[in-house]
Amino acid sequence: MTCPICNEALDPAAGTTHPNCAPWADAGEDPDAAALKHELMEMIRWADQEDPRSKQIMIGPSEIGAVCARRVGYRLAEIPPVNVEFDPWPAIVGTALHSWLDNAIESWSQAHGSTRWRTENLVNVTDVIAGRADLYDTQRNMVIDHKGAGVDVMRQVRKDGPKPEHRIQVQLYGLGYLRHGYDVKKVAVVYYPRAGWLRDSYVWVADFEPDLAYAALDRLGNIGRQLIGLDILNNPQRWDQVPATPSNACGLCPWYDPGRDSDRGADETGCPGS
Repeated sequence: MTCPICNEALDPAAGTTHPNCAPWADAGEDPDAAALKHELMEMIRWADQEDPRSKQIMIGPSEIGAVCARRVGYRLAEIPPVNVEFDPWPAIVGTALHSWLDNAIESWSQAHGSTRWRTENLVNVTDVIAGRADLYDTQRNMVIDHKGAGVDVMRQVRKDGPKPEHRIQVQLYGLGYLRHGYDVKKVAVVYYPRAGWLRDSYVWVADFEPDLAYAALDRLGNIGRQLIGLDILNNPQRWDQVPATPSNACGLCPWYDPGRDSDRGADETGCPGS
């Protein structure tokens, strides 16, 4: 019997892995359990990094409404993310939730002979910006976006309603459906709790306001023009001139550099955040 890590001889009585071959194991932790956890984490992270959503190049509706213009600018300029160490699990769970809901609504519609619901569709918001809208209700003429939410987000949306970027995202999807010939009167964001019960879901509904979507696209264009005016790719030190909106969400930004001295400012290698 050999150790799967080092391929050296292994005494079966010692387990299936040499303790020293599992440096990620905590003191006193079963090396087999530690090795299994490590291997599963590696596969999960690999699959997340290989997911097409993780490799999307063009900015999408979910990113356009970000309050921080610098974050939008980094995305527009296709600057590689620097904050890559945060745990991808919430995003993975969110993707799985979307897939399950899509299948559930499709199955329900087929079983009940209903053509009311249009599940995930790729909609063209502009000639170059597209996104996958989760759901369209032909009875209410409503575009619906699903969100998986943790405890803190559920508490926040119940108090203040959706985040600005979520409001803009669903309005942009509405514009996309409008361009595809659909009648759009309402938009909605549904928050499903990651911890808790289905009945604790929160639903926000608003009128479709295409002017909000157009304003977001105008802002995107203005940010792009600023980057061109700054010749940002040839003068990366000028990222500091792109307005930033520091907040508690900085830690989740792909371009946040947690080890950066705030005196250094932003450049092509990241932003000091708040």
